[in-house]
Amino acid sequence: MLLVLPVPFRQIDGNLYFEEQACNGLNRWSDSFAHVVVAAPVIPEHLAAGNTSVLWKPVSEIASRNSLTFVPLPWAYGLRAFTGQYRATRELLRERISKSGYLQFAIGGLVGDWAAVACLEAIRQKRRFAIHTDRVEHEVLLEVTKNASFPRRMKARLIAALMKPYHRYLIRRCSLGLWHGSDCYHVYSPWCRENHLIHDVHTRPEDGIDQTTLEAKLATVETAEKIRLCYAGRLDPMKAPLDWLKAVAVARDAGAPVEAVWFGEGSLREEAEAEVERLKLGDIVSLPGFLRDRAQLLARLRAAHMMAFTHVTPESPRCLLESLISGTPIVGYENKFATDLTLGHGGGSFVAIHDWEGLGRRIAELASDRKTLRELIREAATNGRRFNDAAVFAERSELIRRFC
Repeated sequence: MLLVLPVPFRQIDGNLYFEEQACNGLNRWSDSFAHVVVAAPVIPEHLAAGNTSVLWKPVSEIASRNSLTFVPLPWAYGLRAFTGQYRATRELLRERISKSGYLQFAIGGLVGDWAAVACLEAIRQKRRFAIHTDRVEHEVLLEVTKNASFPRRMKARLIAALMKPYHRYLIRRCSLGLWHGSDCYHVYSPWCRENHLIHDVHTRPEDGIDQTTLEAKLATVETAEKIRLCYAGRLDPMKAPLDWLKAVAVARDAGAPVEAVWFGEGSLREEAEAEVERLKLGDIVSLPGFLRDRAQLLARLRAAHMMAFTHVTPESPRCLLESLISGTPIVGYENKFATDLTLGHGGGSFVAIHDWEGLGRRIAELASDRKTLRELIREAATNGRRFNDAAVFAERSELIRRFC
């Protein structure tokens, strides 16, 4: 199978590195395909070094290394670089596509999106292929730039106006749409003949909260002095951390005994720290940055009573899945992804998007109604058992074999 991905490679001293969870995905694909060819752009070192929230792993240490081939592609997210590299890169993709039995492309942009170029080449060769994506990129772009400068907003509107019909053209010609989360499924499925709602999970079956730990967690809810809130993700406009902090302040002002922690780094770090100071949240909120040890992060998720979230774009954040797997209910802004995760299974409570005051009140209500909170925790743990990497990658592999 040929995978063309936006997740970048990194080169250090001639050695190739890949994002840690993406490495796990390659292992799971190798469970189902004899050989996997992975094509992805190589991130410039100054960008990689400045992003401390990515865990890089040498590709030589991937368990399935002997059944993998890596194809580095140019980093070409500027128009001049993209046009300059287009012909040679498309020729490289043409050769790889012609030699591959199965094709899967993770589109997600316009200029510099080699997965979309791979779709064009597969169409030219009259090949069947799958498209996979985890967010509605043209809508995300408009949302995250709505408060930007006028020139940047106009540029975003132009790019989004071009991106939407471009993606529609590609999706209408693919053989299989793999849409991570209901937001993607809702937008993209009308354009595709064969659609499947999927979940991109990298937690193993043994990573979920076990019954003994769950019962101990439930036993402490009634008597806990503080209700622990958490979030794990970038301090980024898509995640609306300033809304999150204001919701925590509302819960505190309502008398709720809460403490909250946000694990992650991002462009809004300084604004978030200023908001903590402005709202006088320093005694109950911590922003420790990116937690590199994944086992520690999962342990912190299991120890929390709620994952409060304030997502404002149509995406499918993996942290909500990991929270449910950890037996921690998801409480935040309503969106199709979150409601789909909990529909018929429970483990969540939602308010309207941008309603940070309502979210703060909901947190306070749950902090005072410990019986309901216990029920949500139990529902989250039961719900989360549906999700593990072995199950979801096996399902996707079977779909690709069937339709591509």
